[in-house]
Amino acid sequence: MLKTNRILYPKGIAIQAKKFARYIEPNDTRLVTVGNERDHVYRYEGALNGLDDAVVLLAWKADQPMTPDHLSTDRKLSDEDILRYDAQRWTIKCFFRQAKDQLKLDGYRVRHIRAVKRYWAVVLFACVYSIAESQQDLSSGLELLRSRKEHSIVEFIDDAAKQEIPIDVIKKTAPCRLRGPLFVS
Repeated sequence: MLKTNRILYPKGIAIQAKKFARYIEPNDTRLVTVGNERDHVYRYEGALNGLDDAVVLLAWKADQPMTPDHLSTDRKLSDEDILRYDAQRWTIKCFFRQAKDQLKLDGYRVRHIRAVKRYWAVVLFACVYSIAESQQDLSSGLELLRSRKEHSIVEFIDDAAKQEIPIDVIKKTAPCRLRGPLFVS
């Protein structure tokens, strides 16, 4: 996605994308259909801050006002391909947001490529396991597994109390039973 304050350089003049969009006339655009979606598209090819050669699609739904938002650095792609890739990218962005928020992907720091690959394997396993256990989506699966974790902790504390284990021993022992990125809440 392109931020609307991104600087474009049409004809060598620096201007924010949102301001540039105001100068685009309907006859400067073309109607593009991707799947069931119809968009008006203006294709800008040229420099951006930080990029010498990019393609920016200023695109908006056929029945809505203009909001510029599609960016590609591959000038060979057609407008349809850029919009199609952008639609797929949204699903990927949602997954990463969930992985960061719900699996704490952004809180784990590793430097070696081997450690990164191992951590990714654990995160992806947690995703697949959550989905398989719940037979639904990732959020539902994590909610189910977290509720199981909470029940396990309560059962552990209850069993320990029945055995008259001191509370300071319970505090030290209970968290060690259920650790790992899957169970981070």
